[in-house]
Amino acid sequence: MNDRVKKLKECIDLEKYPICIERVRLITESWKETEEQPRILRAAKAFANFLDKRTIFIEDGELIVGNVAAKPWGLEASCPTWPEEDMVGLKKQGLVISDEDEAELRSMDDYWKTRAANLNYRRGFLYDDERLWPFIKSGILLPPWTKREEARGYGAAGSGWGASSGVPAVRGLDVPDFAIAVDNGLNKIIGDAEEELRNLRFMGAESIEKAYFLNAVIIASSAVVRIAGRFADLAAKMAAEEKDQTRKKELERIADTCRWVPANPPRTFYEAMQSFWFIWVIIGGGTTAGGRFDQYMYPYYKKDREEGRITDEEVLELLECLRIKVMQVNGISGGQMQRDKWAGMARWNNWVIGGVTPDGKDATNELSYLILEAAKDCQTPHHTVTVRVHEGTPDELMLKALEVVRTGIGMPAFVGDKSYIEYFVNQGVPLEEARNYALGGCLEGNVPGKSGSTMAYGMFIVPLVFDVFMHNGIDPNTGDEVGLKTGDPESFETYHEFMGAFKKQLGYFMSMAAEEHNILLKHLSYLQASPIGSVLFADAIKEGKDICNRTLPFENGACLNAVGMINVADSMAAVKKLVFEEKKVTMKELKDALSKNWQGNSYGEIQKMCLAAPKFGNGDEYVDLIARDLYKFWTDTAVTFPTVWGGTIKPAGVSITAHGPGGSLVGATPDGRYAGENLADGTVSAAQGKDTHGPTALIRSCATVDQVPFQSTLLNMKFHPSALQRTEDLKKLSDLIKTYFSMNGKHIQFNVISKDTLVDAQNNPAKYRDLIVRVAGYSAYFVQLTKAIQDDLIARMEYQST
Repeated sequence: MNDRVKKLKECIDLEKYPICIERVRLITESWKETEEQPRILRAAKAFANFLDKRTIFIEDGELIVGNVAAKPWGLEASCPTWPEEDMVGLKKQGLVISDEDEAELRSMDDYWKTRAANLNYRRGFLYDDERLWPFIKSGILLPPWTKREEARGYGAAGSGWGASSGVPAVRGLDVPDFAIAVDNGLNKIIGDAEEELRNLRFMGAESIEKAYFLNAVIIASSAVVRIAGRFADLAAKMAAEEKDQTRKKELERIADTCRWVPANPPRTFYEAMQSFWFIWVIIGGGTTAGGRFDQYMYPYYKKDREEGRITDEEVLELLECLRIKVMQVNGISGGQMQRDKWAGMARWNNWVIGGVTPDGKDATNELSYLILEAAKDCQTPHHTVTVRVHEGTPDELMLKALEVVRTGIGMPAFVGDKSYIEYFVNQGVPLEEARNYALGGCLEGNVPGKSGSTMAYGMFIVPLVFDVFMHNGIDPNTGDEVGLKTGDPESFETYHEFMGAFKKQLGYFMSMAAEEHNILLKHLSYLQASPIGSVLFADAIKEGKDICNRTLPFENGACLNAVGMINVADSMAAVKKLVFEEKKVTMKELKDALSKNWQGNSYGEIQKMCLAAPKFGNGDEYVDLIARDLYKFWTDTAVTFPTVWGGTIKPAGVSITAHGPGGSLVGATPDGRYAGENLADGTVSAAQGKDTHGPTALIRSCATVDQVPFQSTLLNMKFHPSALQRTEDLKKLSDLIKTYFSMNGKHIQFNVISKDTLVDAQNNPAKYRDLIVRVAGYSAYFVQLTKAIQDDLIARMEYQST
């Protein structure tokens, strides 16, 4: 890190984030002026009003410009309403808002309570029946709604020009094709839209909707060009007043750059970086991926290097400045359990490097290494970096990546090309396009510009289904009859009957979750309007449809994440062994022990037997095959449910931090777990501390599960720092990763930190403000995580060697 980057990094405020209301004020102003107009035009005009009037500033030393909120490091409030208790909760988590701004925000509540932008308000009406409502209330699909009125109101706060209701954004976890805008410039997109509009004939309803869309594209794109011009004017003004000649030249270059991009194709790597930032921050917020950054930015890098216009040191500085800019893009949700589900102010800004080219050759280039060096040198939780690994991935790249992992920042993660590419090909994606996949969100596989995913709403708590199953369809938390009457578990004579009845219950709830997803997707189609986000997808101008109202070439739009499946596999192994095979425990005794949370009588002895039963993660086929069977049921069942956007529900297994709040809803389970304890994280991570036979045994267990049908999977591992001190240690870990991926493993990531350090950080947070850990598909500052997730990280098995 040079002095500039150090100074910019010092500005990161980890304790207080101001909530700003400028965006919601300007959006509301426009929204009131455009009543009765088509929604997509209203969104484009609100977006333009926001960009034309918003506060802009350039901070000292910045090379890449474009502030994301009205105040430095601020979060802009969104349009849905803010209950008083929710605002109190946000303040407790370190967010600050002035009394005047809070009063003004509340004054806008009445307008937005019943407006179309309030997603929960709209979809909540469809839950007003006695079939869906008990399911929604149960929390099997997080979060549980305690009452209909409460569910229809939560707001959110975030930074980024497009992360708000009524303002252009994308679906949530998409991977846009940034090259469409960066390489061509927005003037080309505006011109294409104008030409398409001139040639349009109104011969049906679709042509009229297309006209609305094209006009919205022109309005929104023009607004982005204008705000770039505003930054150019500001930089020129600052340059005229600047006494330091070095900074003066920098500001003059910023002014020249912003007058050229993003309106026009970049002429240099620096211009490409600035253009990318403008385009990315439009649809930014906490969820937008960076795609295959080392691929589409490489031509600009290569040209500048060949022509002697830039050095690698200057490129590294820009990449590190970009990391600081991405850190400014923040977000937090309304609703405490929703925040717990995304603990640590989670963001999923995933930059993918490596992998293969469309013709199957290794895609690694010089920029791949520089992106890793930037992550190592400028250590921030975001943006995350993920390395695509194939059998021909250079050893040099693997070692460089693992050197970054060794620093303890939890990145890069690693994903297997073999499994991901096979997933797409099996779904009908041409091989050349499948090879171009990137990751949206944590690990959601998508083809840039040709597929997309929604936000991670589908956090499905599988052990809660097991809890309901053990109570014969009754939700033990609410007393509601929420599930099927599959029978009293005491009535089952064989393990086969027991497992069959559970699968029946699980399939029923998966169907309910698919219904909820379709309600959500349909309302997103009503409510979201994304003129600029939409043009970053294939054939957008020709299609003439908003991203939330079209079926993409490969529709990947809805997924169900199985949270805590490994707990159920371990529980099934205990039931099979202790109740049905060895008959050491009766089903009644087990039920009683679970209901008493292992307390009293001989229940402690039963718990010991359950804890001693085979556990996933130790290379033991007894339980590994149960996990494989359960996950096969999950993947086979998920794809039977159609979605309103086309295609089917996709199976996934990324828990983010949902295993924390999810576990709080689940009673004691037969794996020996206490009521309320965290569930196993990810997809194939062992339950906390249960993988006692080393990393190779864990990999064998994970590879037993067929991961190809999953849109995403997640595997966490933790090493003590002493385990990766030598280059030889890194080589062994590299071999382990490649072996796992050759067996169709999909993902693996590492924390390199000692338990003692984490415990000390939990007890003395002020000493560890900058301690970064890997949580799920993202890294975060440890001290910003909930205690439940901190405990989870502490409890994970710590390997002493590779």
